[in-house]
Amino acid sequence: MAQHRFDPNFTQNVIDAIGPKCEPRTREVVSAFIRHLHDFTREVELTVDEWIMGVKFVNTIGQISDSKETKGQRMSDILGLESCVHPPSFPFPNYF
Repeated sequence: MAQHRFDPNFTQNVIDAIGPKCEPRTREVVSAFIRHLHDFTREVELTVDEWIMGVKFVNTIGQISDSKETKGQRMSDILGLESCVHPPSFPFPNYF
């Protein structure tokens, strides 16, 4: 059997490293995020160059944000995350 480049225990080891003082809901959300992110990485067989490109992209979003507009929120809109979490048919609370 060919050895896969991904350690089958890696994801659980990362999740297990979440600190003991983490709130239960935060632990649930972060654990799920880690699992999905690792599954995505394995599914597309993400390369180091592609990962670096993504890191640079996230860094650029942070660098061009300011106190009046966060580009991270804009990116969330582009990816459809805001509408997925908060469909347009529901009133939006004034968080910002």
